[in-house]
Amino acid sequence: MPLPTAVHFLNVGWGDAHLILTPSGSVTLIDGGDSLQAPCRDHPLSWMKRQRIGRLDWMILTHLHEDHLNGLLDVARSLPVVHAVLPYEIPDLHPDAAASMTGRRIEESPQALRVSGILAGYRELVRLLREQGTRIRWRSDYSSAGSSTVWEEGPCRLVHLYPWLGDPLPGLEVLAEASREGNLSAEDALEKLELFFDRSNDDSSVYRLEEAGAEGQGVLFGGDLLAAGWERLSERMELKCSVLKVPHHGLEDAFGELLLSAALPAHAVIPISIARSEPLEGRWNGLCSPLGVAVHLTGATAPMEKKRLTSGSIEAWIGG
Repeated sequence: MPLPTAVHFLNVGWGDAHLILTPSGSVTLIDGGDSLQAPCRDHPLSWMKRQRIGRLDWMILTHLHEDHLNGLLDVARSLPVVHAVLPYEIPDLHPDAAASMTGRRIEESPQALRVSGILAGYRELVRLLREQGTRIRWRSDYSSAGSSTVWEEGPCRLVHLYPWLGDPLPGLEVLAEASREGNLSAEDALEKLELFFDRSNDDSSVYRLEEAGAEGQGVLFGGDLLAAGWERLSERMELKCSVLKVPHHGLEDAFGELLLSAALPAHAVIPISIARSEPLEGRWNGLCSPLGVAVHLTGATAPMEKKRLTSGSIEAWIGG
């Protein structure tokens, strides 16, 4: 019997880190969590070390937020990475905008300061990958029906579903405005950064691991894509799957009836800690129970423990 392709959803607290292992030994990491270390949570590097994995074949970042980006920096500093698929090349801010955001002014805006750190971290990730010779591709290379396959092995393939050419990228557009507009006041420049933080989720990628001949099965990796993106995507294609990695930690701005009725998964995996899930569980149960969807929290599985969700050609686990 052929070996399965295995998906492992890691408990990284409030954040995403998902690994795919193929029968040939190829390893794909989709997002890396926020890099924080704690006894109650895992880290992609720790997980790969336990599995005696010394190389990452594919590194994928869905969008620019710390809880997806920062763990990838740890990986890029520690392991060889063969391929990377990144959201986009970010423009340099216009000199007037950059100059207006130095010193105390930016420190008075915690959100803008946070985004400044995210952009610096993303540039550092690109630098680290280029330095070690990683083959970097922007996701726009996979942005049409005829070019969406990232890799294929046996009956399984990983496909990029969103965004495609023509889909709006509100976060990138804010950065583009800040890069081409001169004479920005400090307030306007800070507002651009704050807007980017709010809009980056709208730029999030969606990927699907699917098996040839198994329609409506597979694993849908929802990143943090918000409701407007899911509406656009559901009108474009079939989204049914066995396992849905719920977008944006199950918050109402991303996870609702529209997505659930389009995907109709048997299992919904929500990347969140137990403590932060408590106020949200009633809503999740109200959405999922009528459709027979089992809800799983990554934070409910401790490091080095694992929980099987599916078996067959594609196995899905929490932890491992």
